[in-house]
Amino acid sequence: MDTKRVPTGIIGLDAIFQGGLLPNRSYLVGGDAGTGKTTACMQFLLTGLTQGEKAIFVTVDERPAEILQSATSLNWDLQKYVQEKSLVILDASPYFSGRAGAAGEKNVDLTRIISDLSGYAKRMNATRVAIDPITPLFFSSDSTVHVQENARLLIHLIQAHLTTTNLLAAQMPSRSNHDPTGSIEEFVASGVIILKLAPSNGQFQRTLSIKKMRGTAVQPAELPFRIVTDKGLVLDAQDHQPIVVQESVVQPLEFFELPKQNK
Repeated sequence: MDTKRVPTGIIGLDAIFQGGLLPNRSYLVGGDAGTGKTTACMQFLLTGLTQGEKAIFVTVDERPAEILQSATSLNWDLQKYVQEKSLVILDASPYFSGRAGAAGEKNVDLTRIISDLSGYAKRMNATRVAIDPITPLFFSSDSTVHVQENARLLIHLIQAHLTTTNLLAAQMPSRSNHDPTGSIEEFVASGVIILKLAPSNGQFQRTLSIKKMRGTAVQPAELPFRIVTDKGLVLDAQDHQPIVVQESVVQPLEFFELPKQNK
């Protein structure tokens, strides 16, 4: 019996994936800054939300309001789903000693983070989770704990505790041969999508490559794509309908932090 796929919403990509991602697995979208990772995460969640699903966006580097602003710039109304309580934007910064990039200042309790996230997902019956980015969660002030060991632990915890389909954004500088996160894809449970932005004929060309996709037969290739208002990531030479996003009245919002466990 065929497994029902989870569409990513990326126009042209779901056809390559035979309808979408396999459910209840974790996938990594990696790339340098500005390549479209956050957009891909929002697009993945929005696709589920428009189908009546519930979703969680865990933001590590940005504030929840900044995520909504990024969505608005694409003419996506994520605010509507926050108001309906079908989308929750969780701020993971309280788990660090500071804001962006501060994970290296002290040990991060990955077990606690994923346990709290799992509890939240079960209470709201979420089916999709995006974590953007996961890279700061890999670092530790303990020099004996290697980045790749933390990466392996994080992916294991996500697969063990979450019953959602997960898209994990990771910073992967394309020009660095010594980036400690450069081989984390081997620890991702099911698949790796790499986004690139490179100069070409005096302009910049965006490309998407599928480095690994378990359970799905794909041909290795770099696929050109654009980021389009209302649609998000769109593979070139594809004729598909855009995501339908309904308008709503802007209302004051209450954001949430990941719940703290009682000691």
